[in-house]
Amino acid sequence: MFGKKSAFAAEIRAYIKKRCFLGISPTEIFCEICLIYGHGELLCASVTTWCKKFASGFMSLQDAPRGHRKKNATNPEMIEKVRKMVSTDARFTVQEIARKVGISIGAVHSILIKHLKMNKISARWIPHLLTEDQKRIRIKTAKSLLKMYPKYDSRLFANIVTGDETWVQITLHKCQV
Repeated sequence: MFGKKSAFAAEIRAYIKKRCFLGISPTEIFCEICLIYGHGELLCASVTTWCKKFASGFMSLQDAPRGHRKKNATNPEMIEKVRKMVSTDARFTVQEIARKVGISIGAVHSILIKHLKMNKISARWIPHLLTEDQKRIRIKTAKSLLKMYPKYDSRLFANIVTGDETWVQITLHKCQV
């Protein structure tokens, strides 16, 4: 059985239980199960595990009940908590946010990407699209730079490389040979 429960799980476990009480080794039991049900129904490690359970006094043929996780960690309350954390400091890692908010790393990643529409760029969470305020500020800054342009040497502006997130001034030096 690889990743899914066998249709014959109850029968196989009952067989393992009986054979373990007769003192048969898990490896032999596994070979017998393969002869009866075919290869791929069960792993040898599973037979060993069930033999240990039965030897320790566990008598049920059913799996132990499992804990249930929260139904949905991406509720509006959690989305708002994550948004506030990122707005206070965009350098938080997903692990830090998950630890502080109290949800899984996967849930935080889902909130950031799907709900808040953010990408991690250069160790900061950046929105995919600019807000209207951000667009207005960029236009205002560009206009003020254009107004300053006549006051400065045009070579100064030729040395500024602009991109989406960073401005870098390049200083060129002539090498004497």
